[in-house]
Amino acid sequence: LSSSRRQWSDNYYVGYMRPYALLQAEGLDMRGHVYHSYSLNSDLLIDFDERRRDYYNLYNARYVVAPESVKFPEFVIPLQQFGRHRLYEVDTTGYFDWVGSDLTFAGETPDLYLAASTWLGNRMPVAKNHPLVSFGDPFQGEAPLTSAIDLISEMDPPTGPPRGTVMSEDIGGNHFAANVNVNVERKSMLLLKAMYHPNWRATVDRVKTDAVMLIPSFVGVPLTPGRHQVRIEYRPRRLRMILLGLGLLTLPIIWIVEKKGSAIASRFATGASVR
Repeated sequence: LSSSRRQWSDNYYVGYMRPYALLQAEGLDMRGHVYHSYSLNSDLLIDFDERRRDYYNLYNARYVVAPESVKFPEFVIPLQQFGRHRLYEVDTTGYFDWVGSDLTFAGETPDLYLAASTWLGNRMPVAKNHPLVSFGDPFQGEAPLTSAIDLISEMDPPTGPPRGTVMSEDIGGNHFAANVNVNVERKSMLLLKAMYHPNWRATVDRVKTDAVMLIPSFVGVPLTPGRHQVRIEYRPRRLRMILLGLGLLTLPIIWIVEKKGSAIASRFATGASVR
């Protein structure tokens, strides 16, 4: 876990570095505002309550590193101690989970935080009920995002039985894939615990499927009952690839100018003096 304005980790250091920064440098996924400050729910990360088990599962915070003096709930299980540091484990569903979606909102980006923070403080995360959100004017069947505070506050959904099983998952540099089995007849969403972006592309059984945004701003893929192969891949837009290609072409040009610049300049100077 990384620091927040209300957590013990504000004063947790190894030398002059915070442990989460050292772990991030080793390539480990971290839940922390400092590494997600441009994401849609970056402000929501500081509201992490380490006493609630559903929060750990929501962010797939499976491991915790903390000083030995910090006391955790029983579900945070100690694994090993290294000097004054302890490593803990929390049981989560991994990068995927099964959720429902009984509400649909549409509105502007600035309104998302209040809606998501109200949802986080409700028992809806425990019930794994994640409203669907889109940006823009509401269409038929969509409630304004500005009304989310009142509507979510009235919700008290039952927990219910598990909607399905994730039999295996594969995590790559720009993709997440899973073999799943939906074992209920009710409408279900496969939730990917990664920040939503329009560039995420989803396929179900190799057929293109819409990926939607679910509160707090994660990726959701609707699924029907049965076994499915799901792949969610981040694909940059064509303009970005064009700019990347131009950038790669620019590098050798800069190198040539730096290495041969004096020779080129002298040739122009010689030509000018001859005239």
